[in-house]
Amino acid sequence: MTLKQLEAFYWAASSASFGVAAARLHVSQSSLSKRITELEGQLRQTLFDRSGHRAVLTEAGQQLLPLARRMLGLADEMRSLGAPGGGLQGHCRFGVGELAALTWLPDLVALVRAQYPELVLEPYVDLGAALEQRLESGELDFAVVAGYSQRAGIASDAIAEVRFSWAASPALVGRQRSVTASLLQETPLITMPAAAGPTRMLEHWLAVNNLEAGRRLTCNNLAAVASLIAAGVGIGLFPNGWLRQMAERQAVVELKSKPALPPLQYTFQWRRDDGRPLLKRMREAVAGTVDFTKPSPLW
Repeated sequence: MTLKQLEAFYWAASSASFGVAAARLHVSQSSLSKRITELEGQLRQTLFDRSGHRAVLTEAGQQLLPLARRMLGLADEMRSLGAPGGGLQGHCRFGVGELAALTWLPDLVALVRAQYPELVLEPYVDLGAALEQRLESGELDFAVVAGYSQRAGIASDAIAEVRFSWAASPALVGRQRSVTASLLQETPLITMPAAAGPTRMLEHWLAVNNLEAGRRLTCNNLAAVASLIAAGVGIGLFPNGWLRQMAERQAVVELKSKPALPPLQYTFQWRRDDGRPLLKRMREAVAGTVDFTKPSPLW
């Protein structure tokens, strides 16, 4: 019995499919299956029922899973003894939203590379709902997204708050500096898709205040949304860090609203059954670099 065999079994049992598990380990699916078959032969137990559309754990596989998780965790601890960078190695796949990618993600990557030189980072940028799905399926180790996950298998830990403000081009709104029902009816509202955290927050704010947008323009790229707002196509939300930067150049103006928009909570999310030391270290690294107020290099 080898650690590679246990690792193959663990990820196959914890991921949505053998294909996802193989991708996590950077091996072919046939190599993954071979390792699991070898492990089954050594244990003289069938660990997966492969008769259906998707392989599922047998009773023996369910009994082995917590033991395999424990053994792999102990192996990680042994690697950390006196090893450079605390012993973290291999690949770490994680997800962030576009705002994180355009602000503090470079700082996180630089910090982790310096502290854990043998760990290869693979960041993915997407909407929060898509990142949660990939996290649940085993494709990601962790994600930093807006809001708390409603999925039973995902844990969420508050990591930062982000404030947004209404913004518009001064050419579009003239001397107006407040959001009114008539402005929302007469001017296009530019937002990210419905699955995006800022949009969910905005929709709740509109509903609570009995307001509706007359016309909408949806774009799945936050930087493009900001550019459209600055170009006078419509009004929308800017992260406060970006707003200050653009307002200093007189590219946009802030529009006040009553009540003000609520802060948007961002969380560090991971799978509840994943207790690897990697996640504790990454949580610490994110906490040390997260800063959504940083100016965007695009402006």
